[in-house]
Amino acid sequence: MRWVLKKISSNSVHVLVLLAVLQVLCATYFLTIPRFGAVNSLLFLCCGIGSSFCILYLPPFTFKKAIIINKQALLKLLSIAALLPLSYSVAKNILDNTPLRIEYADMLPIIGVMCHRFLNGQFNQIYQPIPEIWNGIQPIYLPALWLPFCTSALFHFDMRWVTVGGIWLSIILCILPAWKRNSITLFYVLALLVLLAWLHLDQTHNVIRLSEEGVVFFYYSLMVVAIISGNALFIGGTAALCLLSRYAIIGWLPFAAIYLLYNRQYKFLMKTLAAGTLVAALLIMPFGTKFLSFQLQLPHQYIAHAKRVWKETPEHFYQSLGMAKIFGPSHVQLLHTILVWGTFIVPILFFMFLRKKGFSTINFLLAGFQLSLSFFYNFLDVSYLYLFYTLVFVSLVIAGWSLTCSYKRIG
Repeated sequence: MRWVLKKISSNSVHVLVLLAVLQVLCATYFLTIPRFGAVNSLLFLCCGIGSSFCILYLPPFTFKKAIIINKQALLKLLSIAALLPLSYSVAKNILDNTPLRIEYADMLPIIGVMCHRFLNGQFNQIYQPIPEIWNGIQPIYLPALWLPFCTSALFHFDMRWVTVGGIWLSIILCILPAWKRNSITLFYVLALLVLLAWLHLDQTHNVIRLSEEGVVFFYYSLMVVAIISGNALFIGGTAALCLLSRYAIIGWLPFAAIYLLYNRQYKFLMKTLAAGTLVAALLIMPFGTKFLSFQLQLPHQYIAHAKRVWKETPEHFYQSLGMAKIFGPSHVQLLHTILVWGTFIVPILFFMFLRKKGFSTINFLLAGFQLSLSFFYNFLDVSYLYLFYTLVFVSLVIAGWSLTCSYKRIG
């Protein structure tokens, strides 16, 4: 066992990239393998957990040295530019063949109404029930999630182009750092292309067709870059965007605070809290705090919702990732309990066992971030497939930035 750990630690960059590539395969073409669903979900979870430990043994990230404007950077940007017309053509065909109707999915229509209310200055009406959707549905979406979609209402284009934009911004964050030219880099690039092809061509995940998740992909990918930068203000502001879009980050926040307090990095923690509080206040103040009470009530509704989805559309479990399919419809309550408690306990246990190993601050915070998200997404009550690509992008951004590292043993 010690020999295995030594080998992993001495080749941490390669192992981390290979785990990210494997996660991409789990979230794409492995989903099509018959009777492989449970194994695939366990493999996806193990890749996330394994990545967390690999991050600890990476050389310390050097943010400034990682971003180099050179011929390689120009080539990567030109490659992006060459793929954009193809992406536009495929995505446009998807949008043209699927009009935005609540019968398909009500997320974007609800967000559209919220955006129109916002642009009309009806700030106190944004979180009021919407009579024209399901006889008065209650909007629950957090501000950082729906506000970017106001651009579509303002400039009169399909809302789903914001989702496509979020995908491409996340891809840019993956390729932003300078890389060394070797075989592992080739595997990484191929994984990015596989993911892009899947998101554009597969019809089961509904990321482009029906979802708003591209915004979340970008925020959480940006959070990786923020942590690597080591800039407290950047980390705090981005953490607020993550928390006020999808609160998957909620388990990482106490973990990070405890770690910084333990290491007496009080100034860093105060700057992070100040930036996060400021950004959160700017996003919350225009609408008041009433909508936060809706969020507090949601966990009580998840169990009933999960049972309903199991009864009406069980394919959302069997054709997706996550542990829900393993727990089954008779253990929804147990899964929910594990999700709620484990989201906070698992990262703290991670800290307790590894706090004295001498890992760098950036690596430790980043490893905790990966572990926290891996647990949260894999133990969701309802495992809608489009949600899991946030974790895939996080893994890819971490792996992409790790390619700038040259090995130096830490801890």
